[in-house]
Amino acid sequence: MDSAEEKYAAFEETVNRTVYVDNLSPLVTEAVLKTAFNQFGNVEKVEFIANFTQLRSTSRCALVEMQNPKQASLLLFCL
Repeated sequence: MDSAEEKYAAFEETVNRTVYVDNLSPLVTEAVLKTAFNQFGNVEKVEFIANFTQLRSTSRCALVEMQNPKQASLLLFCL
């Protein structure tokens, strides 16, 4: 069984390689984001976040998980 410290270290590593992207068109799909962001490294996962505060909002947001923190930093630098 993993200790609490190991679980936290794994969580922190995931956070360090995840980028928050906001104001996306409703037409943007996971495939579109992967295609756009794969030029900065390997996209591991894309997760769209529901906006419950503005139900009629036309923009979307997503969490994009890169393969490593260096790729996430490069993506942020180039955005």
